Amino acid sequence: MNDIVCATFGALELRVADPSERIVEGLVVPWNETSFLTPDPKGERFMAGSLTRSIGERGDRIKLFHAHDHGRAVGRALAWKPDHELGCWAQFRIAATPPGDDVLAEVGEGMLDAFSVGFRPVRTRRGGDGAREIVEAALHEVSIAPIGAYDGARVLAVRTPVTVAPTLPPMPEVNLDPLPSFVWGDR
Repeated sequence: MNDIVCATFGALELRVADPSERIVEGLVVPWNETSFLTPDPKGERFMAGSLTRSIGERGDRIKLFHAHDHGRAVGRALAWKPDHELGCWAQFRIAATPPGDDVLAEVGEGMLDAFSVGFRPVRTRRGGDGAREIVEAALHEVSIAPIGAYDGARVLAVRTPVTVAPTLPPMPEVNLDPLPSFVWGDR
């Protein structure tokens, strides 16, 4: 029997029902959150729907990297669910490789708990506060990282394989020699 783990983050509720998978999921890009960890001194923010076209065109080919190290992907996108209010949620399968194992271990230890995206702005504008608003972006990759540019871009759930090594009592010794024959006349 699998336990169901439920976590609620604002209006977003995630349930993990099958721990036999190598899945990481969470909010990849929060909408309307201004980040100052970008080159623009006035800040930057993604607007709702800014990734819709990009995900529709190539969402199934978007890879997951460890801290933007493009030398080797550690996973691939399985599902996308843009939420109009919160942001863009995604689910990634982590590769069954040593780098993938390392990522899962670091996620489990809380060292990798953020997402970061590699993108090309397609349409931008300036908000009333001067921040650059990403109206449309071409999403190239997603990275799992210790620190993301957007605080709301978080790993929210992990599904990992569970190995159960049952502890069984030792097998009893059984005498498999043939039973002596019994003749009804012998008493």
